[in-house]
Amino acid sequence: MSRASSTRSHRPPISSRLQRALSAVVAADAMVPSGELLAWLGQPLDLHSASKLAGVLAAGAPTTRAHGEAAEGCEGCEAALLTVHRALLRDIAGSFAAAEGVRIPLPRLDAPSVLDGPDAAERLRRFHAAWQREMELRIVALRRDLRTHLRQRAPALAALAALDEALEQQVLRAGEAALVSLPGLLVPRWETLAADTTDAAAGEQRVSELRELLLAELEQRLQPALGLVEACLAYGDRD
Repeated sequence: MSRASSTRSHRPPISSRLQRALSAVVAADAMVPSGELLAWLGQPLDLHSASKLAGVLAAGAPTTRAHGEAAEGCEGCEAALLTVHRALLRDIAGSFAAAEGVRIPLPRLDAPSVLDGPDAAERLRRFHAAWQREMELRIVALRRDLRTHLRQRAPALAALAALDEALEQQVLRAGEAALVSLPGLLVPRWETLAADTTDAAAGEQRVSELRELLLAELEQRLQPALGLVEACLAYGDRD
C-alpha cells in the first residue's frame, strides 16, 4: 500500500460543512500534505488538553441559581450571537457583491499583476486571510461577552464560562493556527484556475469556492458560541 493511500485511509469521516468545502477544493495531497488540516478538524483531544479540561470540570459548581435572572441573561446572549452572525453574513455577502463601503472588498482578479501588485492567487490569499482575522476578532469578542454574562447570572453558568475559556486556551487556539495556514495552502488551487485564461467559468469557480469556504469557516468558528447560548437557554428552561 502506498503512503498516500495509507494516509487517506486514516482520515476522519467528513462531517462538517468546512470539511466538505475543503474536500471539494483541496483535491491533491500536494496542496495539504498528508491531509493535516482535514485530520485536525476531526481529531479528538490530546492528553494534555483533556487533563486541563477535566480539571475545570472537576471543580464543579453550586446548584443554586437565580432562575429568572439566568433566563433573562440567556435571552440577551442569544440576541448577541444573532447580531454578530447576521453582521458577518451581511459583510461577507457585501464583499462578494462588490458593495460600496465594504470592510474587506473582493480584489480585482482581472487586473494585470504588473499594474496591481500581486497576482490573482496572492490577492485571493490576502482577501481570505483578512476575512479570517476579521471573523476571529469579532467572535473572540462575542465569546468573551457571553462568558461575562454567564458569570453574572448563576454559579453553574459561571462554571460553563470557565469551561469555555479552558476550551479556548487548550483546543481552539490550535484550531485557529490550523485555519490560518489555509489561505497559503490554497494558493496552488487559485493559480491552477487562474492559468486557464480561456475559461471564463474558472474565475467564477474561484470566487464561488472561496465564498463557500468563508461561510463554512464562519459556521465552524461560531460553534463554541452557539454551544454556550444553547446550554444557557436549556439551563434557564429547567424547573
